[in-house]
Amino acid sequence: MKKTALAIGALLLAGCGSSPTTTAPTTTTQAVNTTVGYSTTVIGNIESPIDLVERMSSDSWFYVVSQAGTVQQWSRDGKTKRTVLDVSSSTSFGGERGLLGLALRNVDNEWQAILNRTNRDGHTEITITPVNDDGSFASPTSPGNVVIRIEQPYQNHNGGAVLVGPDNMVYIGMGDGGSANDPERRAQDMSSLLGKILRINPSVTGGYSIPSGNPFTSSPHPEIWSLGVRNPWRMTFDPHGTLWVADVGQNEWEEVTALPSDNNYPGGRGANLGWSAFEGTHAFNSDVTATNPIVPVFEYDHSKGRCSISGAAVGNNTTTPGRAGWFYFGDYCAGTVSAILTDGSTTIGEELVAEDLGNVMAVRATHNTMYILTADGKVREIVVSRS
Repeated sequence: MKKTALAIGALLLAGCGSSPTTTAPTTTTQAVNTTVGYSTTVIGNIESPIDLVERMSSDSWFYVVSQAGTVQQWSRDGKTKRTVLDVSSSTSFGGERGLLGLALRNVDNEWQAILNRTNRDGHTEITITPVNDDGSFASPTSPGNVVIRIEQPYQNHNGGAVLVGPDNMVYIGMGDGGSANDPERRAQDMSSLLGKILRINPSVTGGYSIPSGNPFTSSPHPEIWSLGVRNPWRMTFDPHGTLWVADVGQNEWEEVTALPSDNNYPGGRGANLGWSAFEGTHAFNSDVTATNPIVPVFEYDHSKGRCSISGAAVGNNTTTPGRAGWFYFGDYCAGTVSAILTDGSTTIGEELVAEDLGNVMAVRATHNTMYILTADGKVREIVVSRS
């Protein structure tokens, strides 16, 4: 796989506003010269798997999300499954639409499921529903109460990531609305929720409040946490509060951005990831200005059949022994999974994890295992051996 070394520093790209900046993520890492071997094992199948989420480490099961509109509860070995949610009748499924993400949140010792999906009209709906002690959903055929609804002008770039941060707030990755090239220049437009990462405090009865610390409280949309993303299909927080964003590129460059915690709030507060003034580190729309854009810690081009990044998971000494702090991601077209190690300014390690997988939808992790989800329905466990 092609190695990419980013010259981070001060990049001045004409016509695109301020010089990109970077800050180093805080991670616990293994040296790149630690030798490991990778293999994968199929543990189960589900139609169009798109997300895999653990409620808590003591559970003997996790959830697997189907883009077609269902959530299944799987035993850790994948041998026992049951459907705990079916919202296919209220979900538009196809292309980049569907049930796109799931997050679990505990508030006052009550579990909640937060769903990110496109409704029958093709618009993004974030909904919330209670979860029972045994992991079943309180309303197994309903997405629950609507937290926020965001109109989608096109069929693609819906984003899809939804996360509960280390602050117990909910983070939502919104694409730029679709078509191509950010045609309405929404990603830098603070009057639009598209092309943004949002941070909200949802209510189980529907609706939400704006959490303390959101950086743009005087803007038309104080929900905005970060801006300048194109299609953040998958994101993840690491144990240090760094927000890792795998942002799908346009025609040439895919990118990984690491947004460190500032010790008061999780990563990403007020960050501008640069789209569509930049695609990765490269000037894009010359009529767009991005103020203080953040440089991705890694980017790769579309050679070797690559086309679309599908992250996102950070390794630890249990999921990937010898690779704690490494970031794992797939490419949808190339059918590969790769891992990188960065110090925030340089890619100091890169390796191929698996290939010939078909269309990789996501790489996800529980507390003790990392998984690859592919469009043909397979859920694979990554097995790491150290020599």
